[in-house]
Amino acid sequence: MNERAKEDWKRDTSPFDRVQSVMRTTYDPVSAATVAEHALTSEQTARKHLRSLVEHGYVAETASPDSKGTLYRRATDSLALEQARRILDETDTDTLSTRVVEMREELRAYADQYGANSPDEAVRAHADIDTGTLTEWRTTRRNLAFAEVALALSAVDDATGAVEAL
Repeated sequence: MNERAKEDWKRDTSPFDRVQSVMRTTYDPVSAATVAEHALTSEQTARKHLRSLVEHGYVAETASPDSKGTLYRRATDSLALEQARRILDETDTDTLSTRVVEMREELRAYADQYGANSPDEAVRAHADIDTGTLTEWRTTRRNLAFAEVALALSAVDDATGAVEAL
């Protein structure tokens, strides 16, 4: 980010918004100092906002491998909900339901082909499975999980709307 863009971002957003923005795209654990650097704020301010994000379930704390501090990463739940909302914004539930069935069939085909219920199990059983297949299998599993969360969220939205209509 160039200096002008940094200045504009700092002027136009609050430190909390910048910390949250940094964490929105942070999937590996990072220190408060790293977040502060990227969020253009002090480490103390970043740590304060990170604690708030942890309390609200947006960020998860984890121990540093060297045990010298706390690291922060995007919470899996918040990531799943955000992805589910994005899916619902882009896809109608009928299409999504059809796609869920297709992905389940793809996973069954992988399981049948490799005699394993998961990519990791297949690796343990078949060292000759290629990395491209492993990646596709893992991606399909992840996408199915997000799609199922989206369908469940859609059902909650529908039920909530029905209750509100009463």
